Amino acid sequence: MTSHILRPIEAGRRRRSRQGVAAVEAAFCLPLLLMFMLGLWEVGRIAQVQEVLTNAAHEGARIASQGTLNGVPVTVSSVQQAVRDYMTSAGLPSAAVSGAQIQIINKSANTWTDPTDAQPLDAFQMTITIPSGTAFNSLRWVLLPSITGTTQTTATTNWLSMNDSQVVVNTQLPY
Repeated sequence: MTSHILRPIEAGRRRRSRQGVAAVEAAFCLPLLLMFMLGLWEVGRIAQVQEVLTNAAHEGARIASQGTLNGVPVTVSSVQQAVRDYMTSAGLPSAAVSGAQIQIINKSANTWTDPTDAQPLDAFQMTITIPSGTAFNSLRWVLLPSITGTTQTTATTNWLSMNDSQVVVNTQLPY
């Protein structure tokens, strides 16, 4: 009958040869794992920036829709500054904030350029774009463009003007 128990000398040889295999596996897998982690990190950062831009567009559109901000008539430049302030407070780099293109586009039949001149329920669109170049590159954590291939980011929201909107509330309860 043959014994399946290894002798101590043979067991030691197998352990030593296995150590070399582990080093080769680590050398092969570590770069792939690192690339995967950097790509995941970059995609997460782009998603975070996109969320900040979407919230900044909503905040700017909300301010523009009111027609006044703290009793002062709202202009396109004051809305743009409010959006930039939001982006700065959210932690975006100053290069991205200063390079951002912020537009308010009138989508209604009424012609107006400043939100103060809008009629109640006039549709408009708020768009924030951070174009390629220094502004966009300041947002990235991993500067390998081949990971995501993204070169700019844009957030858009559609809104209705509440300017001069007269809301009448009936205080009488129905019987």
